[in-house]
Amino acid sequence: MKYNIYSENEIKENNRLSKVYLEFYPAKDNAPFALICPGGAYEIVSDFNEGKPFAQEFNKRGYNAFVLFYRVGADNADDLKPVYDLKRAVEFIKSKAGEFRINPNRFCLVGSSAGGHLCSYFTARYNAFESDISLKPDCLVLAYPVITMFKKTHELSRRNFLGSFSDNKYKQADASVENLVNADFPPTFFWHNKDDGSVDCINSLLLKEALEKYGVPNECLLFEKGGHGIGLAEGYEAEGWMTKAIDFADKYL
Repeated sequence: MKYNIYSENEIKENNRLSKVYLEFYPAKDNAPFALICPGGAYEIVSDFNEGKPFAQEFNKRGYNAFVLFYRVGADNADDLKPVYDLKRAVEFIKSKAGEFRINPNRFCLVGSSAGGHLCSYFTARYNAFESDISLKPDCLVLAYPVITMFKKTHELSRRNFLGSFSDNKYKQADASVENLVNADFPPTFFWHNKDDGSVDCINSLLLKEALEKYGVPNECLLFEKGGHGIGLAEGYEAEGWMTKAIDFADKYL
């Protein structure tokens, strides 16, 4: 089921908002929900391997699930549009909790690659986005996430996220999640392949170091081989990571 998260009037004023929507995968009444942000270098939304398959796995464990299709590419640059899309998605889901028949008070953000950056950046900065609805997730699940915007970043993700400011060291610092973590950050499960040639596994190591510094509960899995963008990792060393991730989420949801 597809839901536009912006109003008809907002879409009339800016037709690009019609590209922002949620797909809902219901599981059972009054259960917590997972809000999933696929990767794609802030260039595309890679639903086929990091969206729908993830939602179906959460469904199997009794969680309601949503996949967010956020603004990317030219629709994104310079002013954090995908972050505002994620904010709106959380507000939309919680405001319609009765219609969706979900528990609006317990949720997990799930992100892969650039979607992992989106989820973790939003989580670190949620207080900056004023809202009458609580925006803070209870936990995070991240697959091979982009974390830093410095040297070991994924360059296309950085260009698409920061736009004309992509070479600005101050903007890079402000968008690097390892600089933003504090003791308020929620419990986080994340994993990476050491041979990832797209998003260096140092991204996850930087995140782990920051989480450990502030005593944030976390579980980090590193695998020798598998590369990047492998979703559920079927047939790879990381296969089964989703089961461990949902086991982790169960503790906090």
